[in-house]
Amino acid sequence: MLSISILILLVLGSPFVAGLTEQRRIELRDYTKEMFYHGFDNYMKYAFPKDELDPIQCVGRGRDKQNPQVDNIIINDVLGDFSLTLVDSLDTFVILGDKDRFENAIRLVIDNVSFDVDSKIQVFEVNIRVLGALLSAHLFATDKRFGFEIDWYKGELLEMAYDLGERLLPAFAHSKTGIPYPRVNLKYGLPKDEIEETCTAGAGSLILEFGTLSRLTNDTRFENAAKKALYALWNRRTELDLVGNVIDIQTGYWIHVASGVGAGIDSFFEYLLKAYALFGEEEYYEVFLQAYTAIKKYIRDSSGYLYQNINMHNRAIMSSWVDSLAAYFPGLQVLAGDVENAIKLHLLYYNIWKRYHALPERFNYYLRRAEIASYPLRPEFIESTYFLYRATRNPFYLSVGEMVLNDLELYRTDCGYASVENVLKGKLDPRMESFLLSETFKYLYLLFDIDNKFNTLDSNVVFTTEAHILTLSSTYLKFRPSILQNQDPSLAMPTCPRYIPQPGLLSSILDRPDADYARVLVGLNADITTSHARAYCESVSTSPLVVEVNFGERLPQNYKPMPPTKFDGGVIVDQLIGIKLELTMRSDRNGYDISKVDDYRIAPGEVLEIRDPSIKEHWLKQQSYSKITLRLYRSSLHDYINISGVTAAFSPPVYHYFPHPLYNIHYLPKAPYGCSPYLSSEKSILLNSYVIVKRGECTFYEKAIHAQDAGARAVIVVSDENHLFQPVIPSENSLEEVKITCVLVTKESGDIIERALERDRASEIKAILLPPETDMDSVVGSNFRLAIYDHVVNNVRLNLNGQ
Repeated sequence: MLSISILILLVLGSPFVAGLTEQRRIELRDYTKEMFYHGFDNYMKYAFPKDELDPIQCVGRGRDKQNPQVDNIIINDVLGDFSLTLVDSLDTFVILGDKDRFENAIRLVIDNVSFDVDSKIQVFEVNIRVLGALLSAHLFATDKRFGFEIDWYKGELLEMAYDLGERLLPAFAHSKTGIPYPRVNLKYGLPKDEIEETCTAGAGSLILEFGTLSRLTNDTRFENAAKKALYALWNRRTELDLVGNVIDIQTGYWIHVASGVGAGIDSFFEYLLKAYALFGEEEYYEVFLQAYTAIKKYIRDSSGYLYQNINMHNRAIMSSWVDSLAAYFPGLQVLAGDVENAIKLHLLYYNIWKRYHALPERFNYYLRRAEIASYPLRPEFIESTYFLYRATRNPFYLSVGEMVLNDLELYRTDCGYASVENVLKGKLDPRMESFLLSETFKYLYLLFDIDNKFNTLDSNVVFTTEAHILTLSSTYLKFRPSILQNQDPSLAMPTCPRYIPQPGLLSSILDRPDADYARVLVGLNADITTSHARAYCESVSTSPLVVEVNFGERLPQNYKPMPPTKFDGGVIVDQLIGIKLELTMRSDRNGYDISKVDDYRIAPGEVLEIRDPSIKEHWLKQQSYSKITLRLYRSSLHDYINISGVTAAFSPPVYHYFPHPLYNIHYLPKAPYGCSPYLSSEKSILLNSYVIVKRGECTFYEKAIHAQDAGARAVIVVSDENHLFQPVIPSENSLEEVKITCVLVTKESGDIIERALERDRASEIKAILLPPETDMDSVVGSNFRLAIYDHVVNNVRLNLNGQ
């Protein structure tokens, strides 16, 4: 039992920090740093310039030039005579705050590393360990924000990254699907006898590094190749939105149909979410949401503790084990905002670690025993521990970090740290993987160093699957991810509530009423029969908003349809008449994507290319419109809000300037859409006022006519999305003239108006419409959007040349 003095200190919060004394936390942080340098310095002493260290014999490990088969089997396709451990460790010095060693390491890489070597390597591993490391170190060496800028550095690492990227591109060159071959020879390109199958993670986890390389060098080949591979995999998913484990590169057929979150698939999901975080492009987030919803629905069991390996077609369970690589998944769940499910899965791996003082490669939860007993000092469990602590600040995760740190010391040798060949017997393996230095110790250091700048940076900083840190300035971004803004550390997925910590002085994750269930699963205290609740955050139960648009309502006589055609990047439509489109609203309500054209499905990343010249005038007209201002006055003429809007093409322009009579603004809850004639009692409210209505249920024209008949001065239509466009008249038939102004504002602006009306309900809100400040129309950027039947669509392009 804790003493009274300790309890008082816990209450006061000093000198304790999140359950550890300040002194103990600093000791653990500094000891982690010492452990890193023990491994790195001995690598430099005994192994450099070889790729890895044998920590038992204290010699270097590299390619076996006398026996190429050793390359492929024992060396596991990673080593290639380019000082792998040195390169992979570069940005760890940044985390440790050691600028001198960072600068020295960069100099060593520039002077000693070349990729012009006759070495057959694995594209995925070299991408995450080497290309990612070079790009991260380059960013730190050139960015003043982080304090690691190097005066003499002239971009040499970026040049090396570009050279390496070009040597990896042959993996894509001869693929019919765009899915890359798993290996290339750095000197000679694609080997003639290379196998034509690859795992999903290997082919689908390139976009962060390849995309960053393209943006920094202005060479789109890398990003385009990685993006095509990513969507080639996703577009071959089943109707359940599940992907398999191994796929044929040329045919696109799944060879191994097991679907899960572990080995062979793991980082595919990770890169979808992190690509959105880094590049801000919504399509990656859309795919991740679909994939994660399927994971929670089909792969996660009802307890929420197990993520099983199932048949991607029929959901049949294909194995009863979990693997150590899947221990990364709780960290990804934290980034996605699903902290409750992350806690439960992490508890499973925590108990496995506690049982073996390590994480065996495979653990059979049915037999409750290690199935593959090796542990190469992987970082995934520590990574999830770090992200869970950042999200919850629960002291339990610091104690987990201390447990891991103590257990890693069991594998210290005189010249490094040895992998574990068998966690049951404690037998060591003569290999120190580079990820021990680039990931495992990095995450442990960050866990204990709570004041580290990388624990407080904004969300445009991502850790790759090898824990290399990538960040891009706005110069290199097409969009800024709105969901990520001011959200640290999670994205707060729309499907999951935010984490709310349990109250109590000594509250710990282990105090949860369902925590014991994880111990049962791994065979610790197996006599416990505690029941468990279903997972906290259920999968999405609502369908996305889908709108069908049919251009074939009035087909001319003798009409000969021109059906759409499928091409590599989507669907081509030469003539819109007779075509049926399905529009699906994006999760952030920023417009729609065309998800189906007749019977053709348009997958994320694909486009609808329109070649119908009849749309040209309509398209160009939509790209220019006058932005007007709706000014809301609250308590005085000095207390107002300005909101941008667009006047409809069929209503009079706003021409008056202040001073001008101010009008009351009203919203009628019983007539939210304004699609029916207003009642007499409603007309008395709206007379000489502005009326607020929601978009939908009827046309903009009908809303304006009903408001006009009620005596309103203007109708303000609040959109259900955050793109502006100019509302147009629905047809060319003879219609009643609209004499009042009809204005469209975004959903975000509508929320502002709603809050203003709610706050000042006791007094009237006055409003005025102000015209543009200049006579020039404002153009909607270079990223033109087309509104189809008043729905702004994102994945459309116009090609009137037909080429």
